[in-house]
Amino acid sequence: MAEVPFIVIGGYLGAGKTTLINRILGDDHGLRVGVLVNDFGDINIDAKLIQGQDGPLISLANGCVCCRLGNELGSGIETLLNVAPTLDAVLVETSGVAYPAKIASYAKTWPGLAPGGTLVMADANRIQHLALDKFVGPLVIEQLRQADRVLVTKLEKDNDWPSVQRWINAQAPDVSIMQSHEFASQLLFEIPASNHSPVVSADVTFEAKTFTTSDSLDLDDIESWLVSLPPEIHRIKGIFYNAGDPKHRWVIQGVGRQRTISTGEAWGKSPKQTEIVVIWPTSLTPKFPDGILEDSTGLQPNRKSP
Repeated sequence: MAEVPFIVIGGYLGAGKTTLINRILGDDHGLRVGVLVNDFGDINIDAKLIQGQDGPLISLANGCVCCRLGNELGSGIETLLNVAPTLDAVLVETSGVAYPAKIASYAKTWPGLAPGGTLVMADANRIQHLALDKFVGPLVIEQLRQADRVLVTKLEKDNDWPSVQRWINAQAPDVSIMQSHEFASQLLFEIPASNHSPVVSADVTFEAKTFTTSDSLDLDDIESWLVSLPPEIHRIKGIFYNAGDPKHRWVIQGVGRQRTISTGEAWGKSPKQTEIVVIWPTSLTPKFPDGILEDSTGLQPNRKSP
């Protein structure tokens, strides 16, 4: 059996990894790709493209397969290779707090896999600020150093592109750098893999809380709750059951102090509920507001999901 290239997409929380996955699944690149994702709910797949769903797998009309990633990356890889042995590539979206080289190392020892490229995404508006953060800076810089290519996202007119390039190259000498508007899906499958040095461990861990309720909520109440969240929160994402629009999921996204709410897909047969996850460095102690949402899971220290 031919070995399947194993491609890694990494980058810190909120850099745009899921947006890129959505784009790859929707583009007509002619490749059968197995995609390992943390949650199908984050992947915006047009219902017309879905041919079937079987347990942790969604099969798409263009030959791509999405696999829900559980606690073990290995089991997800095995599921894809067993169920879809004719794939052209396996792609994994790492968590924003993972080391890409650690995930990429699976390809060196896993039967049926071959090393593919590692793409690390960097938010032009936040990457330099994050690199200076005493808690997460070492992790952010190490992610850049483990890239075969860095894809710079959210570049605005007031950003100095040559300056951004120079700064990234100062952290990761000789790495290939592109802007997101220059990047086509096909290029992801053409990134040459490198022999990365062993992972350098940065002394940083993360914690998370999940807030859930099955009650419908008022949009103004949710917006007030988001505004009142403490500044220590680095990432927030989830879905919201809007009393004013009970037919659709509403999507909540936040990176740093930037937080948005937008209309999503119809609920269909899925249970209607609000489920929001917030993530912050363990070294910080955010104080959460009282109010409309309950903490359903408690703390999850030292997040290890890829």
